Amino acid sequence: MNLSLMFALFLLLSLQSHTAVGGRAQRRQRQAEESLRPYIGRVEPEKLCELLKCHTPVGSWCQVVEENGIRVPKCVCPQSCPRQRAPVCSVLGKTYGNECLLHKEACRKRRRTGLAHTGPCLVPKAKCTEEELGQFPYRLLDWFLLLSRMGASYPPSAPPQSCLSHTQRTQLAQQRFTLLDKNKDGKLSRRDLKKLHYKRMPLEHCATPFFQSCDRNKNRKVTLREWTTCLVDQSEDWFYKFMSMRMGSRKLCPTIKENYL
Repeated sequence: MNLSLMFALFLLLSLQSHTAVGGRAQRRQRQAEESLRPYIGRVEPEKLCELLKCHTPVGSWCQVVEENGIRVPKCVCPQSCPRQRAPVCSVLGKTYGNECLLHKEACRKRRRTGLAHTGPCLVPKAKCTEEELGQFPYRLLDWFLLLSRMGASYPPSAPPQSCLSHTQRTQLAQQRFTLLDKNKDGKLSRRDLKKLHYKRMPLEHCATPFFQSCDRNKNRKVTLREWTTCLVDQSEDWFYKFMSMRMGSRKLCPTIKENYL
């Protein structure tokens, strides 16, 4: 099979897949609108809008429009937005001037961005102290260990981070690096690292200064080596200093198994 034929086949399959996904969304949208049709003219259209879930266009929201002289709820992409100030916060943690602007950007980027709450996003204002910054790597590894065990079955005796070996901690850091490195270039950018925010991360207000300290050459990229040094070495340094105990000691951890990660 020559290259041009292979490319044509790939393009056809891609278009069919996109059409299938788009077709399902349009079908769900029609069903949602049809379910509200018996109530048009009997219930305020603004109230019906609150019940209409928008599947398509991607990023759209429900607005009352006029069709054949009748006001009906319909999912649309905003073309323009009022200048009124009514801040809202998206589920991605970004503040918009009003909900219309949120959906306008969502439509432009073809992304389903939901509304988290009215009002600006609540960003912690706390300043990261030197003590908190010192313990941040240990807390972060603890959090990664918890995430790695979610959805799996572990016995009650599964060891805490303090019982892991240096090799196990390094493996844990490497696993999380691989998950965050979406474009697989072997480096984490600020954009990659932002995925860690807004997920109940411990000492979240220390994240930015910590990642800045990881970027040794100040090129706004964190390599795997920089990542493991920051997380593993600094985590162990903090533990040795403040706990004054040997990590993975037999007294604290009588049984250490590699498969607990």
